Amino acid sequence: MELSQLSIRLHDIMTRQVQQLALLREYLIGAQLIQAKVFALPPHDPDAETRNEVFIPTQHFSGHEALMAAIDAWGRLSAFPGENTRLVFRLPGAIQVHSDDNDLLAGIVLQINADREEFKSLVTSAPALSHPEDRHEFLHSRSMFPGLMTLQLYRQIPLPSLEVRSVSFCWAHKNSQKNVTRDSLLRSIAHAQQCPPKSMIDPSDWIEQLEKEKELLASLPADAQLQIRRPLPVQPQAWLTTAAGPKMVVASTPLLILSPNKIAMGELPDYDANNRRAPRRPKSTADEPLIPRLWLYQKETTL
Repeated sequence: MELSQLSIRLHDIMTRQVQQLALLREYLIGAQLIQAKVFALPPHDPDAETRNEVFIPTQHFSGHEALMAAIDAWGRLSAFPGENTRLVFRLPGAIQVHSDDNDLLAGIVLQINADREEFKSLVTSAPALSHPEDRHEFLHSRSMFPGLMTLQLYRQIPLPSLEVRSVSFCWAHKNSQKNVTRDSLLRSIAHAQQCPPKSMIDPSDWIEQLEKEKELLASLPADAQLQIRRPLPVQPQAWLTTAAGPKMVVASTPLLILSPNKIAMGELPDYDANNRRAPRRPKSTADEPLIPRLWLYQKETTL
């Protein structure tokens, strides 16, 4: 698809998104508010190295104030003047409402989520926008959406499809894991040597560093079990108890629960790394990375 055609498609989706969000706001304000709790967190920069956060305070809101904060969180897609569009805000929580239009409300949310998924798919699959920086420049150009907070738009409005009996909140630590081979890494590093980062003052330092990494990998067996285990920033999670059993979901934005029967709803505590619970199961890789730059570990073999 040509960029001109892509531009038309994305503008059509964004127009529909704004219309559906306004409709959602209208129906939610007119619905019966059963209960609402949200927990405001400091803004998060996904490009920053924030994997070792020690303390994250939570600010609690409930009732009508929480409902309005949730509506704003679901619908705020643009940054304020002077605000970094790469920053994203997180507002865990849950909103429970009921009205005679529950089915219509659910349909509006499903349409909003479908449009967001289509927008993301069109952008990330465009051949001319294969690099993240190309996508950023295109989406934020003057003719597109200069203030768009892309990650906010990509987020779905959480709408449980099953009857929810209770919801509680916690903090979760996760890793992005990928098994890799020695030879594929050697090829990747050799390619990286040809493309030093623009921030490098002396490219020879970069080439020398990668040469050492290649020597380390070459000393391993060709069938060495290697894994990239990149820690993700700690994130809030919602633990749902449903008719089909427990379910855990990412709680970056409030869940919307459509039900007349008041459910049990918990609180999200402040995050304190000093009170972090030990892992429930042992790691399959060594504690120290082979190559810290790549978060590369060698998997432990069992006898």
